[in-house]
Amino acid sequence: MTTVIRNGYLMDPARQLDGHGWVHIKDTQIAGVGLGEPPAGLAADETIDARGLVVAPGFIDLHTHLREPGEESKETIESGSRAAVAGGFSTIVCMPNTKPPIDHASLVKFIHLEAQRVNLANVLPVGTVSRGREGKELADIGELVNAGVVAISDDGAPIMDSGLMRCALEYARMFGIPVMEHCEDLQLANLGVMNEGFYSTKLGLRGAPTVAEDVMVARNLLLAEYTGGRLHLCHLSTAGGVRMVRDAKARGVQVTCEVTPHHLVLTDAAVCDYDTNFKMNPPLRAEADRLALIEGINDGTIDAIATDHAPHSSTSKDVEFDQAANGVVGWVDCSKEEAASWCARRTSPWRA
Repeated sequence: MTTVIRNGYLMDPARQLDGHGWVHIKDTQIAGVGLGEPPAGLAADETIDARGLVVAPGFIDLHTHLREPGEESKETIESGSRAAVAGGFSTIVCMPNTKPPIDHASLVKFIHLEAQRVNLANVLPVGTVSRGREGKELADIGELVNAGVVAISDDGAPIMDSGLMRCALEYARMFGIPVMEHCEDLQLANLGVMNEGFYSTKLGLRGAPTVAEDVMVARNLLLAEYTGGRLHLCHLSTAGGVRMVRDAKARGVQVTCEVTPHHLVLTDAAVCDYDTNFKMNPPLRAEADRLALIEGINDGTIDAIATDHAPHSSTSKDVEFDQAANGVVGWVDCSKEEAASWCARRTSPWRA
């Protein structure tokens, strides 16, 4: 079976392709690709006209939560993989805050086996930094790496103990993997449920200041510089964080970072009607922070856009704002125009 995709807009940085072209597929494998028209005489059992569409390699999502094991009612490796490939993602990195957390080699092997059974997306597991994600003692990082983790993280639970974070970076360096860190000083965040600022004051909701994130970004960058370990900062959301990462990269610190789509297009103004879909962690920030994130993408400071896909049941969102789980319950039955209109009503202002 051979297929030719033609007239699509090819985007493939690895092959330096950026323009209209063609793709030749033979027996599920890419047999050829190029700009312009396909070679004369190229035979195909099927021809797909991709005019008006982008043709690109499968995307990689650096930050997802598949909920399995333990919370299969919210998501499974199979349902998460199906969602990934439907959205164009061929590889997803799954975080370890499952129940139980991925702090043992047997759980890593389970994820690999289940992903192989499903046989849709490549699923790359992340192991915990600490046992039980409790932030008290290191997990058996060597065993986790041997079982197949690609990084370590206590995502959702910041590593408050600086000594433990230092050890994590040193151990991770020995095994050639990064530490993926959720940057939040819990004392400074003070149980805030949205960004601290004008809107939190107006709405009477407890705010979490940007400095709660910035303090931990600074600490982690200093520790990465001191240890020589590889650091990846998850879901960066503040202008201060972007500035510090930019400066650290200029000094040669081994740091990468990601930003989420919602922090790029929404601000804390979206919370004005107490819609729990806009309660998330880190919280939606001010317009100045949003613009700084976009600037960070444009100048290469921010390395990737990651979804932070983290399914919840609707019952965990249909409650008072203070009690709601963090995250957006998404939907698929809307047009691009409807989505843009929806965002425009909830930002200050929204820009595509």
